[in-house]
Amino acid sequence: MIPSKLMLRNFMCYRDDLPVLDFDGISIACLSGENGAGKSALLDAMTWALWGEARLKSDDELIAMGAQEMEVDFIFALDGQDYRIIRKRAKGKRVGQSWLDFQVRHNGGWKVLNPGMGVRETQAAITSTLRMNYDVFANSAYLRQGHADEFTKKEPGRRKQVLADILGLDVYERLEA
Repeated sequence: MIPSKLMLRNFMCYRDDLPVLDFDGISIACLSGENGAGKSALLDAMTWALWGEARLKSDDELIAMGAQEMEVDFIFALDGQDYRIIRKRAKGKRVGQSWLDFQVRHNGGWKVLNPGMGVRETQAAITSTLRMNYDVFANSAYLRQGHADEFTKKEPGRRKQVLADILGLDVYERLEA
C-alpha cells in the first residue's frame, strides 16, 4: 500500500480547512517536530481510516476538542489500483454515529465498493483488499508510539498467529484442506 493523499477534518489536533497532505512523488518521508505537534496524529489518521484503529481507546476521543464530528479521507495505491476510504464519526448524546465508505478509481472518478453495506461489512472488504488486519500491520510495519515492544509482550500462541498472518501461511492451510 502506497499512501497518496490524506485529508483531515477535526481529527485529534487537526481542525477544519487544512490543505490536503499529498504524498505523490515522495518515496521516503521523515516526520519531525516538537512533541505534541501532530506527527503521530497523522499516522493515527491513516490507521483509523484503514482499520478504525488508533492509539486512543474511543473513536469519540479522536474528535478534535470542541468539535462534534470528524472525517478522514485517505487515498492510496495497491497493486496498481487507487483506492479511497472516507471514515467519519459524529458524537451522539448516547451513542456516536460512524460512517465508512470504500471506493476505487474508475473512469476518472470514484466508484463505491460498498453500496448498501454497513460499517462492519465495509471494514471486512477493506481488510480483505489490504490482505492485512490491523494487528498484523501494527506488529510488522508500524511501531506505534509507546508500543514498540507489543509483539514481544504477546502470549506465545498469539505471536505464532501474528507471524503466520504476516507470512501468509493460511495459504498452505487452505491447500492442505
